[in-house]
Amino acid sequence: MKIHEYQGKELLKKFGVTVPRGYPAFSVDEAVAAAEKLGGPVWVVKAQIHAGGRGKGGGVKLARSLDEVRKLASEILGMQLVTHQTGPEGQKVRRLYIEEGADIQKEYYVSLVTDRATQKVAFIASSEGGMDIEEVAATTPEKIITEYIDPLVGLTREQATKIANAVQLPAESTEQAVDMFQKLYQCYMDTDASLVEINPLNRDSNNNLIALDAKFNFDSNALFRHPEIVEYRDLDEEDPAEVEASKFDLAYIQLDGNIGCLVNGAGLAMATMDTI
Repeated sequence: MKIHEYQGKELLKKFGVTVPRGYPAFSVDEAVAAAEKLGGPVWVVKAQIHAGGRGKGGGVKLARSLDEVRKLASEILGMQLVTHQTGPEGQKVRRLYIEEGADIQKEYYVSLVTDRATQKVAFIASSEGGMDIEEVAATTPEKIITEYIDPLVGLTREQATKIANAVQLPAESTEQAVDMFQKLYQCYMDTDASLVEINPLNRDSNNNLIALDAKFNFDSNALFRHPEIVEYRDLDEEDPAEVEASKFDLAYIQLDGNIGCLVNGAGLAMATMDTI
């Protein structure tokens, strides 16, 4: 299960991770009201869909006046946003997030995922934040570092410091990074997430760290333990056939083509699809 950026930031905030102030908006008037409530000279108008690459697709814009907030909100709300993750058909934007502007000095990438090969949690970080991590991996793989965390021990201070040094955070930010990384790990474990990604993690001109984005995936098998997270589910972002199947506890994946495959195991399903 996936959630929206603003919902992810609500979770991060609960675990003590610093995020910018912002408010969700479901209409143009709500977007303007959110900007007025935030105050300040600059706002970020963000489309909320379950896909990355929103900025490149025109779904993230800067506004320097309330009139500009209204104009951009009108343009983005209801648009069919196409990114490298939505496919050519795109995804309709039904929600916005209005956020205060940020003092961006340097952007980093951090994420946590479960690594089945090592049976540990992989903490992945890079000094090249704000870019597609796949692009960084393809062009400059040496700029991506991975630290494996033993779930019986947790993310140690030594490991968190090693990660901060590996992505070349300045000494003034190290202590803050160690604290944030450990809180991120706690958030990942306590929510039964399968992915927590912050891209970018911003360092401002005062060397303070703040999460400018938040992407969460959750293990659906653990959602019975987290009714508060289930409430975040946005059915508009999911395939209607998959939503219907989930009501009967069926695993259904919508694919292209006209051949249906009914099997009783994930491995058998993949092998049968490969054979076809």
